[in-house]
Amino acid sequence: MFRLRPHVNLNGIVNISQGIEEVGNKIIEIIVKEKFKYISLEMYPGVQPTALIEYLQALIPEALIVNTDDLFISPKYISQQIQDDLTTDEVFGRFSHKKFEDFLDKRKIEEFKKMIMGVDRPVIVYGVCASEIIKHDILIYLDITRLEIQERFRENYKNWKGYNENDFNEKLKRAYYFEWPAGKEVKDRVLPILDYYIDMKISNNPKMITGDDFIEVLGEFISQPFRLVPFFQPGVWGGQWMKENFNVGKEEDNLAWCFDGVPEENSIIAKSNQREIEMPAENLLITHPEELLGRKVYGQYGKDFPIRFNYLDTMGGGNLSLQVHPTLDYAYRNFGAKYTQDESYYIMDSKEGAKVYLGVKDNINKNELINALEEAQNTGVFDEEKYINILSVNKHDHLLIPGGTIHSSGKDCVVLEISSTPNRFTFKLWDWGRLDLDGKPRPISIHHGKHVIKTEFNTSFVAEELYNNENVITKENKYTEVQTGLHELEPIETRVLTLSKPIHQSTMNSVNVLKIVEGESAQVVSIDGSFNPTDIYYGETFIIPERIKNYILKPINGFKEVKIIKAFIR
Repeated sequence: MFRLRPHVNLNGIVNISQGIEEVGNKIIEIIVKEKFKYISLEMYPGVQPTALIEYLQALIPEALIVNTDDLFISPKYISQQIQDDLTTDEVFGRFSHKKFEDFLDKRKIEEFKKMIMGVDRPVIVYGVCASEIIKHDILIYLDITRLEIQERFRENYKNWKGYNENDFNEKLKRAYYFEWPAGKEVKDRVLPILDYYIDMKISNNPKMITGDDFIEVLGEFISQPFRLVPFFQPGVWGGQWMKENFNVGKEEDNLAWCFDGVPEENSIIAKSNQREIEMPAENLLITHPEELLGRKVYGQYGKDFPIRFNYLDTMGGGNLSLQVHPTLDYAYRNFGAKYTQDESYYIMDSKEGAKVYLGVKDNINKNELINALEEAQNTGVFDEEKYINILSVNKHDHLLIPGGTIHSSGKDCVVLEISSTPNRFTFKLWDWGRLDLDGKPRPISIHHGKHVIKTEFNTSFVAEELYNNENVITKENKYTEVQTGLHELEPIETRVLTLSKPIHQSTMNSVNVLKIVEGESAQVVSIDGSFNPTDIYYGETFIIPERIKNYILKPINGFKEVKIIKAFIR
């Protein structure tokens, strides 16, 4: 039973206002009752507030309502100022250090402040940087998930203060390297002090809670094991396994990806009195980083979640692109990334004859390899058997992929990809001469990849250090614990736990990310009774905050054996 809308039940302790009328009436009631004059509706870039603003204006027509978009410098100038960060690369940019407030028009701000000084009526300022522009009596934050923003990009919505962006990848690049980091800066300042929080995932059906309830909701999540809301996407190489096993995406030709363990991308849902409020899981990192990650991991990674779980499904599909991730040095110098996408492939399922491409053949000349890859872009032919190490794989094999390792999953596999969170630094080297779902070639990045490919990660190295490099930690009646990775060059540790009895586990001073990879179900049980037993099912990713410290994993359904993979930062 793979749950598509997992939630934490708040048992009625939080009141959720829902809908334009209910939320709008509540806001007006607060303004009138408390005689508030200056109201900030701060927003994450990508929120569409038009319906709510129009309702507020109709209810309180005397109010002066100002959109912060009118108080910034021109979109063209903003685009020019961030171009060095976005670069001319088709896919990759550098994480910008610029903030939204850097682009406020000082002259317009001064004129605005002079104008409102003598105004004897409510002043409602909404939009990005609303909380910076006026000294507010009440602060309301309007939020949205990154997934929803990307869906809107596909529907021809522009970026915040967008200028000429039309292509989806162009929009996503601007958001990823500028808007989302800048939005996180605002959240870091605003979330701890907001008076009300509004979920704006559905523009005409907002959901609002008080600031105190917002903190209560997040506190519930970091006090117990929890799941993120998964999302699925089709791809040119996608398969059928997730559709069949998780009963999802039946309307799609295939499903290639499932992201169900990426807090920067996924959302969380809290349910109270039959109402739900959904918000980016990133809010947990911003408000409770040390409790979620642990002091050690927070010290290393800051307010970033360092472990990612996602599925790659090629069952009945095709090969992934042949690709490589950057080394840390390259990722930092070229993109400003604090860490790179070291990863591994855990084989959840496979058909007979399934293969994975990992590393290069022994004695390969790097220049010759690069020339062959570049020539293949013109000829449509690349001799992968000459250059690339190809491995037969079976269910529960584990392959380690430190940065610099050429790799790809072949067809007829289901891969649990366990990696560091940066999820955009994939340098495609060869895409088998095919077009993407939009009918265009997917961008190839040999110009980056050639600087990080490690030909010393060859057949011999792969066999010795990257392929099923296992170490038995515990072997006893009804319980085995095996260390399966990751490589010494990677910061993540993984353990495969096979159990048919309750076992005690430690978080190992790190947030834990776990998934049942064999068997039906299990429970996470509190040792001190601080949280209720949490049921987990096959294929589901769940997160255990470091603050829990110790917990029990318990098979259910008659103590049937389950196999669980556990990841943490060592």
